[in-house]
Amino acid sequence: MKGILSLLFSLVFLMPALSLAFLPGNLTEEQSQFAKKMEKFVDEMEAKVLDAIGRLNGSKDVQTKSFEYETADYVVKVARGQVIEKGGYMRSLVKKALPPMIPEPLWNRYIQIDIYPKTPLVGMLHIAMNFMYGKDGRSSVGGIMDITPGTIIEEDLSSVKKELDKLFAKRGLDITPFREPLFHGNHTDKLKASCVGVSFYKRPGLEINGENFNLVKESVETMFNAYIKVLEKRKDQKFSEKDTEAMFDMRRRWLEKEFQWDPFPSKGLVPYEVWSFQDLPPEVRF
Repeated sequence: MKGILSLLFSLVFLMPALSLAFLPGNLTEEQSQFAKKMEKFVDEMEAKVLDAIGRLNGSKDVQTKSFEYETADYVVKVARGQVIEKGGYMRSLVKKALPPMIPEPLWNRYIQIDIYPKTPLVGMLHIAMNFMYGKDGRSSVGGIMDITPGTIIEEDLSSVKKELDKLFAKRGLDITPFREPLFHGNHTDKLKASCVGVSFYKRPGLEINGENFNLVKESVETMFNAYIKVLEKRKDQKFSEKDTEAMFDMRRRWLEKEFQWDPFPSKGLVPYEVWSFQDLPPEVRF
């Protein structure tokens, strides 16, 4: 009996310490508090994404794969069904520098969301958020989010754009500098993305503080919620063969992006088995 009581005592009082084992001891108190907030958000956003997919697909089935490498660890969860053909949620912890994109991290957390609907009337959703304290003393919180359409329905894209506009306006921020990076280079020229989202990757980036963390966090939430509303509206609507062709053309462009010019997959910064499971289309036609 005494042994059982001792074990229960240990579990009760050591549980908080175990739950924070992801935090290195050389973070400051302020840094640790923000890292805990990020870790909490990682869990909350995963639940939100998987719950939405499960509700729309009528199934909670999820395939989970874990990957451990010298440079980073990944956990990827993918669900498939009749409304969301493939939806992926990835969390990663980068342990070493991935030059030229990521400097040597003191603590790093990254999440990624990719949604491929069954209907060709709704484009593919991509959301990424990163949070890092570097060994060089710098910090950054940022990400990128946008929709890549096949069939273009301006009403739907505009509704997502307006939700982000309202978020930035509520915070007294001009969204233009955060949307402007999407309109350059391969994102528009080759991928032909909608540019209704935002990018926080413009140099010098956002340092980690309360205002910046909440801005990126709420942008992720707002973008996802607005997208799901569009999908709920269009999921049962009839579509044409032309719409299907447009969807597969979009998926081919995304595949080409991954192999040809996105630095993380194309240069091997993220291993093929990780990113292919997470964000490649469920079916591509040539």
